[in-house]
Amino acid sequence: MPKFPTIPRLSIVVPYRGDGESFENTLASVLQHRPDACEVIVPHAGNYDDPFHLGDEVRFIETASSFTKQIGEAAAIAHGRFVHVLSDGYQATQDWTRSAFDAFEQHETGAVVPVVRRSDSEEIVHAGWQRTGRSACDLIGAGSNSLASKQLRSVEGGFLSASFWRRDLLRSLTESFRSDHAVEASMVFGLLTRKAGWKSVCDPECTLRLSEDSTTGDDYASQVTRNHRRLQAIADHFGSGGWGKSLGRLISTTLSGGFGSAVARATAPLAANTIAASLRSQHVLRSDEQEEPIRIPVSSDLPLRRAA
Repeated sequence: MPKFPTIPRLSIVVPYRGDGESFENTLASVLQHRPDACEVIVPHAGNYDDPFHLGDEVRFIETASSFTKQIGEAAAIAHGRFVHVLSDGYQATQDWTRSAFDAFEQHETGAVVPVVRRSDSEEIVHAGWQRTGRSACDLIGAGSNSLASKQLRSVEGGFLSASFWRRDLLRSLTESFRSDHAVEASMVFGLLTRKAGWKSVCDPECTLRLSEDSTTGDDYASQVTRNHRRLQAIADHFGSGGWGKSLGRLISTTLSGGFGSAVARATAPLAANTIAASLRSQHVLRSDEQEEPIRIPVSSDLPLRRAA
């Protein structure tokens, strides 16, 4: 019989995105450092045949090929109260989930953002994202070795491919946006989470490593540059935008991200209707709707007797 925990606290989702070596390295790191009381779920589009016979340790499920749909279908069958998405290219580290659980002790914490570092140094790749004057999706901590308190407080969301979630919140988000673009979905999920009264919290003690040779290592800075119009349209949908701010964005983004990205960001209103039509936010779980377990204090050390 499979050796899955009967009541896992955490479900770790490792989607298979087509790069066998990168995926297997990530999965191996998860199994090597696997925390207690967890299950591991691998969604794939019918194109992974488990060559290492891990069926006793991993739940393989056949899903759609879409990255966001894979996560949604895995979350739908997850048993854990919390879900950790870890895409290929990332490497789990010793005890990396421990402090993430501590962050979830806060009632309003809906998502926890890990710090992703290079595999061969302490350089930060990303520790979540925020909206700034120079970018619709500014990578927090990128290129530095440490995070200031101000940066930790400014996190608006994490990237879906390396993130922790309350399971029921993630389930409610997976049908909220029709797009398979990882950065777009990450922004929408983060902003909808915030709108529903939750917080996304960066945990500086939760460290993941990014393989240098990964072909799916998510070069988010380049993705933001190439897709700045739609990302800014997403940011505007949850804030304030319009043509009146275009000139200021053109100037500020030219100085930091180049002219092409600046023009794309300045013309975000052209994508506003498309973004709005792709959003379905009415079923996102609100913070005040979550179910909380009730802890019953035990006043005696004597064993409890079972009722007849």
